[in-house]
Amino acid sequence: MSDGYEDPSGHDHGHYDDPTPHDDGHSVHTHHDEVMTVAYGHGTETLVDHDGDGYADEADIDANGDGHVDAVLTHTVGGGHDLDTLAVDTNHDGRVDLVEFDRNHDGHVDEIDADRNFDGHVDAIVSDDNFDGRPDHVVLDQNFDGRPDTEYTDANYDGQFDTVHYADNSVNPLADTHPDANPYAKN
Repeated sequence: MSDGYEDPSGHDHGHYDDPTPHDDGHSVHTHHDEVMTVAYGHGTETLVDHDGDGYADEADIDANGDGHVDAVLTHTVGGGHDLDTLAVDTNHDGRVDLVEFDRNHDGHVDEIDADRNFDGHVDAIVSDDNFDGRPDHVVLDQNFDGRPDTEYTDANYDGQFDTVHYADNSVNPLADTHPDANPYAKN
């Protein structure tokens, strides 16, 4: 059964059957999500407790009050109750374009996955692998063909990218555009 509302992450806000025996040891009871919606300004924020533990597992935000969820905060990584993942529809087309993760629950974004051309595919990933607040690894699909073109790595975590790998030379600024050109020729 469903209430008909589906957020950009594809989660159906219906109910689920809890297969845990209750009271008589044989019956199966249905657990309904606990939901609280608060209106503010022109929008709403809906808090959802999926597992019945009294803590919000999801916060759905409709920033402009148009009835479509613009951002979803969820608890998806590790233990605890902190909401650690933010999924945002930045261009209001109903699809998630930006996802931010707090993988170690310190309140800071550790990874960003972005769909920069809004085609439904991630084409940029920026991660802080040692949690110092600086990006350590960047992967880009610069020509939006679905394959990574450029990868930047800060292997020693000093805040400077040590290596740049160009998997696709069409985006490499150092690649020779004329195969017959002599790199040592004088102009």
